[in-house]
Amino acid sequence: MTQQDPKQLRMLRRQAARQRRARARIALAAVVCAVVVIGFGALALARAQSATRQAAPKVVTTSLPSTTPQPSATVAPVPAAQTATTPPVPADITAVAANTGGADVVAKAAVDFPNAPSIKPTSLGTLKPKHKYIAITLDDGYGFQPEMLALLQKYDARCTTFVLGGWAADNTSTLKKLDAAGFEIANHTWDHKTLTNLSADQERSELLRTQKVISAVTGNQAPYMRPPGGATNARVKSVAADLGYRQIMWTRTFADSSKHASPENSYHWVMEYGGGVRPGDIILCHWGSKNTLEAMKRILPELKAQGYEFVTVSELIADSKPTKK
Repeated sequence: MTQQDPKQLRMLRRQAARQRRARARIALAAVVCAVVVIGFGALALARAQSATRQAAPKVVTTSLPSTTPQPSATVAPVPAAQTATTPPVPADITAVAANTGGADVVAKAAVDFPNAPSIKPTSLGTLKPKHKYIAITLDDGYGFQPEMLALLQKYDARCTTFVLGGWAADNTSTLKKLDAAGFEIANHTWDHKTLTNLSADQERSELLRTQKVISAVTGNQAPYMRPPGGATNARVKSVAADLGYRQIMWTRTFADSSKHASPENSYHWVMEYGGGVRPGDIILCHWGSKNTLEAMKRILPELKAQGYEFVTVSELIADSKPTKK
């Protein structure tokens, strides 16, 4: 060994130490990157799962409610005493006490036709009633089932039905029967055209023609409309509001216009999907569906046993603090 060997040895040791530290830093960086990648992956998966849980079969805006008139189920009574002399709609319908009686609430909500006052554009879909109230709403009118009416009356189900003017004009005797039974009768346009595809004048005609037929029976205007298929935008809401209508959407559906409709599927979408029925739900279905009628035979007694009361849209609004969309 020469005198320089110790220096060389120290140099080799320092180089080895630097190499070990470099490898350690590389290993640490790899671990950190792996943790970050896994973390972002988990977060993305959680968001995807959350979005999937929150997605609806339809309901309100999925494609379940078809954009062409299809029969389906449900409606119920509420003594309504609607006359042409009904006072104008209150500025805030929530001031009306729902538990004072369905007929009183529905009558106070109605306005004279064709002199309904313009209102602020409003779309109601989510409400928070003080009581355990839900609103089952029936659309269209085609395929009207006397047995469905009898079933709803059996469970004291007071409902709002959104009828098509074309159907109503050809079925005034049925419309009179629903009105006499206390149903709240509201506007679903004349022939189920998609309102977002129409001009403002065309939409206005769809609503006014229908209301003329309804008012010939009821003597007034229930101040609610539902756009066919849930297709709406700011212009649709604005035209409706100018004619005195609040747009009524929904939070839960029988999905009875879907190609996958069945009594079992309807029961699932109403009673099980998204945690099940909650107070304030507005439930959509149609007249004329055998699937809906069969599902209703299970749903009504179960909800009644859970303490729910089936009310009209006017009663639900009156008992609620509405969330506007």
